[in-house]
Amino acid sequence: MRSSTGPRAVGAGFVTGVTGLVAGLAVAAAGLVSGVGAAPAAAAPAPVPTSSPQPSVAFRAADARLSDPGALARGIAHPDVWWTLDARGHRLFAVGDDGRTRASFTVPAARGWDTLAVVKGDGGAGTLYLADLDAGGARHDTLTLYRVPEPAKLADAALTARKYQVSYPDGAHEAGTVLGDPAEQRLYVVTRTATAASVYALPAALGSRVGNRLTRVRRLPFGVRGGAFAPDGRVVLRGTGDVRVLAGIRDKVVQVLRTGAKGDAVAVAPDGRRVLIAENGSRPRVLALPLSGTARPSSAGRTAPAPENGTGGSDPSGDYSPPKQGLPGGLLGTGSLAGLALLGLVGAGFYLRGRRRVRD
Repeated sequence: MRSSTGPRAVGAGFVTGVTGLVAGLAVAAAGLVSGVGAAPAAAAPAPVPTSSPQPSVAFRAADARLSDPGALARGIAHPDVWWTLDARGHRLFAVGDDGRTRASFTVPAARGWDTLAVVKGDGGAGTLYLADLDAGGARHDTLTLYRVPEPAKLADAALTARKYQVSYPDGAHEAGTVLGDPAEQRLYVVTRTATAASVYALPAALGSRVGNRLTRVRRLPFGVRGGAFAPDGRVVLRGTGDVRVLAGIRDKVVQVLRTGAKGDAVAVAPDGRRVLIAENGSRPRVLALPLSGTARPSSAGRTAPAPENGTGGSDPSGDYSPPKQGLPGGLLGTGSLAGLALLGLVGAGFYLRGRRRVRD
């Protein structure tokens, strides 16, 4: 027997279902619109430790020929010496921890280089890269590098260099320094401006003619005048009045050291506990400032960085965080979708209940 109210029940169930669907869609749309592009709420970043430690004197150069060094890098074939150069860029010096010159070298093919970096070469031997930065405000599309095998013997001699040209991918720049990761065959160029800098990675293999195009890795919101890698992968960058320590080449600043030390040549002690700054002047002093902490585990592996692509890999503030994958539309959008599904089920229930009453 059919109920006289069956059609009305069916209609009411249908209307309720449609109303639920429409309401759910409206709520979901509002949630999705408000949540598009919204990232999950993140905790406030921890403050960067900042200090002004009193520097100590690590050593003083004893050689009168050495003045205004442009770089300071620990040897690989000779881990007991520091490689440095004079202000005119005509001579390399191997200096011991006592400040005495162990040997000096000339590089006839290279003239007027400004800085150097040391990385592992083939078979684990050290390789020195001398760079002509063209300091003084000049901007260029290319940068000249000279590759010199680290001498096997510390005795005065002339070294043979191989010349390379590398090019920027985005126009002319003034290079500020060259960084070499001593644990990897990886070099980086950091450009120089008063208030900002960009980091570029060199190709894994350099060609003698063409194809040596740099890849931009990140931007930094502060000026850089020198820098070096620590053994654990941290990166120490010399600014105008401070030293900033990054957890890795693409990571955030984890320590700031205020210092009045003069000089752009920066290195890190082999134990990773001190940053060294070579002062300007004849027979310069090398000052030491204490470092705290270690690199993050993600930086310790030191894989080659991906290029900057505008998808979250580089933060203009200088603090890098990998892009986070959240639920679509954020929490509000996700909750709205759940509400849509629930209202649809309620409406379908009313509709089916009305159908059963009609059949009865």
